Amino acid sequence: MAKRDYYEVLGLKKGASLDDIKKAYRKLAVKWHPDKWQQASDAEKKKAEENFKELAEAYDVLSDDQKRARYDQFGFNAPGGGFGGNGGAGYGGFGADFDPMDIFNAFFGGAGGRRGGRGNFGGFSFDGASFNFGGNGFGGFGRQRTKGADRRITLKVTLQEVATGVTKKGKIQGEEISIPLPAGVSEGQVFTIPGKGNPSPYAGGEPGDLLINIEEIPDKELLRDQEDLVYNLALPFYTAALGGTAEVPTLTGRVRLTVKSGTQSGSMLRLKGQGLPKADGYGKGDLIVNVLVYVPETLTDSERKTIESLRSSANLQPTEERRQSMFSRIRHLFSRS
Repeated sequence: MAKRDYYEVLGLKKGASLDDIKKAYRKLAVKWHPDKWQQASDAEKKKAEENFKELAEAYDVLSDDQKRARYDQFGFNAPGGGFGGNGGAGYGGFGADFDPMDIFNAFFGGAGGRRGGRGNFGGFSFDGASFNFGGNGFGGFGRQRTKGADRRITLKVTLQEVATGVTKKGKIQGEEISIPLPAGVSEGQVFTIPGKGNPSPYAGGEPGDLLINIEEIPDKELLRDQEDLVYNLALPFYTAALGGTAEVPTLTGRVRLTVKSGTQSGSMLRLKGQGLPKADGYGKGDLIVNVLVYVPETLTDSERKTIESLRSSANLQPTEERRQSMFSRIRHLFSRS
């Protein structure tokens, strides 16, 4: 049998407010909850069960902003997985935002009478949902104050924002909020803002929390290694051989550094304190300049002749001792995690 439109299941039109969706769900959940159909025929019981599951599924989608938006745009064939789960409220339990007092009133006719006035009436349960009456009679009905669902968002930050800390502003469910992030945050870190999640489906219940997942925007030049930053410097071979200067980027601008003559490929030049704040809040990491000596892929005739003239120079030939020395300088490339 073809699935019914979720709005049709709730007796609503597309564009209905969240309050209308909640009210319609409460009313129909009382009507179709299987516990109310225990004395009915098998066919009627089956129909009630099917209607209740269909109702719970419709509410699960339409009460969630993201699910509802996907359903409104694509229907049952939304990309990334269609709809059709049991909505989290199957046969035996109550779906989100279902008030147990509603089903109690439906079974026992409202207040149900005060048997003996104030006193402890114990409790009762049906199908896994328990209800307790405290020392204040029915006035002390133990209604569960369920916390609302958490809401998760992703905030993207640059290395510059990681270095200084940043306050991000945005709207969550129509409310303007400011999210302060301390310096030194890292990819995958999660921050929690209490009470800024989804509202509780129960009157008096606490709202959920806002969970903020940090995602770093890759920098075009600098790589992050915990609190250190790494820059790969492509150094002309003549500068590596003769010495000179090179320009490297930092988080606060570009700086010039001195290159000693005879600098080898794989050498590391360290700029102290030019990294990111440390996680413990004390000090900063360094900027590590990883030297890569650039060898041109093509040469002009004059360049080739100049280099050819050096071919016979013994000083330009790597000995075993020099090879071991070069390897020791690049060993860190194989040991870094």
